[in-house]
Amino acid sequence: MVYTYTLDMGETRISVSATTVEFKPEGGGTKMIFTEQGVFLDGHDTPALRKHGTKEMLGKLGVQLEIG
Repeated sequence: MVYTYTLDMGETRISVSATTVEFKPEGGGTKMIFTEQGVFLDGHDTPALRKHGTKEMLGKLGVQLEIG
């Protein structure tokens, strides 16, 4: 899966990203490889903030997949 997106704060664009997500069989499950390349504008967003948010989001997805 490949996608791009922008993140805006009001009228100000603060980042632009290109992301790839790969799924590969591994053992009895699936390994996900998530790669995001970002351009962070004007210091409103940072790689550390993005990493934190992405980890939170993927963690919640993992919980939902375990329940489902």
